[in-house]
Amino acid sequence: IKLGTDTVNYNPNFRIYFTTSLRNPHYPPEVSTKVVLTNFMITQEGLADQMTNFIVQHERPKLAKQASELVVKIAQMAGSLKAIEDEVLKMLRESK
Repeated sequence: IKLGTDTVNYNPNFRIYFTTSLRNPHYPPEVSTKVVLTNFMITQEGLADQMTNFIVQHERPKLAKQASELVVKIAQMAGSLKAIEDEVLKMLRESK
């Protein structure tokens, strides 16, 4: 792994944990698909969803990777849709 100008060996067993005092931190889809987020102020249903995602990542990594790619693709498409909507509205404004 390149860290600045240095090359650093990567150990697949490496883990790092971060905490935040933010009640509802927002991370872009690109980040959310590469990390495991655990919200300790969560409902039982939400915790079950998180645990299901963790199990899928462990038991069926290819499926989990496909799901992550779809989340990123959906986010990109939503951004494209917003840009197209803005362009259409701009064209409508300028046509008057």
